[in-house]
Amino acid sequence: MRVQRINFSPVRLSSNLSFKANDNATITRALEELKKIKFDNNDLIYMRSIGANPPFNNGLEAYEFIKNNNVDIHFGKLSFEDAHASWDFSKRAILINERYKNSTSFPEILALSSAIFHEAGHAKDDDGENSIQEELDCLALNVLGHKYHKKAHKDVFLGQNSFLFAEGVSLYEQLFYRFDPTKSALKLRVSEKYGYLQPTSRGHVAGNFAKEVKKIAGQNAAFN
Repeated sequence: MRVQRINFSPVRLSSNLSFKANDNATITRALEELKKIKFDNNDLIYMRSIGANPPFNNGLEAYEFIKNNNVDIHFGKLSFEDAHASWDFSKRAILINERYKNSTSFPEILALSSAIFHEAGHAKDDDGENSIQEELDCLALNVLGHKYHKKAHKDVFLGQNSFLFAEGVSLYEQLFYRFDPTKSALKLRVSEKYGYLQPTSRGHVAGNFAKEVKKIAGQNAAFN
């Protein structure tokens, strides 16, 4: 998710990620877990088959992008209270919902690494545009990161049903991988969250999935 205006108290990470004593340990740990994420080739094939094109090939690539491009990471109050994180183009910063500040829960640390992965995908474009296709591409990063963590840490997410999971990484994994050839539930969810966007933006040409999401959004708007 993107935002343009936001009020926050920054917890700045240096561009080389050499953390200071007052840097936030939650972000530090999440970035360390981000570096470890690798994609299963079959998952990549599957994502592309439904029209999602992940902006990075693995977590280390995203980590290096953050480090080399002076992307800041902060906790703060987001414009959308139910958002887990967002990319603020004007400030070149990844904003993480302040509700997760100082979290020491390992499952939450893993989930936040996937959220940072998503926002790094938006940051990579280096523009102020967004689209349904771009969100789909970045959601694929969330899901692939979550799947990696599940495989690397058996049963780590069992019993995790807080908002970060029930309305975040766990939910999207279920929607992406639910046996449903039409992906109707996933399309409806993406429509509800991002249907107000245009299907295409620079670097993210809309596929059939994004076009169908926009159509669903238009139908729902007309109905309401």
